[in-house]
This record gives sequence, C-alpha cells and structure tokens, in this order.
Amino acid sequence: MESEEKLVLVSKILAGYSYNSVALENGINYRILYNWVQKYKEKGYNGLVDEKKGRPRKVPIMKENSSPKPLKESEREELIRLRAENKFIKTEIENIKAEKEIIKKLIALRREKWYTRNSRAKASNHQRT
Repeated sequence: MESEEKLVLVSKILAGYSYNSVALENGINYRILYNWVQKYKEKGYNGLVDEKKGRPRKVPIMKENSSPKPLKESEREELIRLRAENKFIKTEIENIKAEKEIIKKLIALRREKWYTRNSRAKASNHQRT
C-alpha cells in the first residue's frame, strides 16, 4: 500500500474511527493499521514510507554511465592470455564431449552385436533339440 493511502487510513484513526472499522473497510489487519499509526506518531509521514527490507547488497550496483579504468599493459597481456586459454579449454571440452558420444555409440554397437550373436546361438540350440 502506498504511503498516501496509509496516511488517509491513519488520519481516520486519529479522527476517532475505530481500528476494526477502518481495517475491515480496507481489507487489512487491524494490527498493521495499529503499527502504521504508531510509526506515524513516532516519525510522522516518513514513518509510513516503506523501508527496504533484507540484507543490504555487498557489491554496489555499477552505474550505467561509469566506464572502467583503462588497462595497464600487463593486465592487457594477461587478458589476452586468459582469453586464449579459455578458448583452448572450451575446444578441449567439446572434443571430450564428442569422444564421449563416440564411446557411447561403440558400446551400443558392441552390445547389439553381442545380443544378436547370443540370440542366434539360442535359436540354433532350440532347433537342434
């Protein structure tokens, strides 16, 4: 609920309306309304403004307009080296994934060959008996 709406409800309480009637009319719990009145009495209108809840951020949000500092020569060289290393590692991962798929297919083919050989052997045993 907006601060202005809260102020209207608090004003009704301060004008003499009962907590229950104002709360019922507006579909809120009377305890919440009571808390708003107490905050208004302590801090005024600012007490009705919603405060951010929860743990504050550890890292401040970067401003859109802020530009990063220019890199030193050693930092630029390290960045280039790390990018090349990253590209190499990604290529290696793709190669390993491809090898894994080949091994899976090989296992499936061997299993299929084994089942076919065993099913023929069983069939020939049945025919002999």
